[in-house]
Amino acid sequence: MTLASLDVVEFARALVRRPSVTPIDAGALGVMQAALEPLGFHCRRLPFAEVDNLYARRGSAGPNLCFAGHTDVVPPGEEAAWTHPPFGAEVADGLLYGRGAADMKGGIAAWTAAVAAVLARARFPAPCPC
Repeated sequence: MTLASLDVVEFARALVRRPSVTPIDAGALGVMQAALEPLGFHCRRLPFAEVDNLYARRGSAGPNLCFAGHTDVVPPGEEAAWTHPPFGAEVADGLLYGRGAADMKGGIAAWTAAVAAVLARARFPAPCPC
């Protein structure tokens, strides 16, 4: 993935497709890491009890901007009650459906795509790993 190729909808769909019901990550953090590292972020995993976390940092100097989010979701309940599969990441009538689409996988995808766009426009060099 390059700065110019981060498609926010496809990235959100990739996150929604991961059945990351707490405490199981189901690869969601790997999807995040694969998007952030090409943008110059140094990523590391931070396990807390049963839950894995991803800490990503770009550069080592201040000022700092911190974005905190989560890729875990609550159980979907009875899947037969869903109009669209909870982890299908289907797009219908211009809307993305699935667990985490609104809270918070969609938000994470939007933030990451915005960072990629800013970095591409500003032509910031990738910092040294910290």
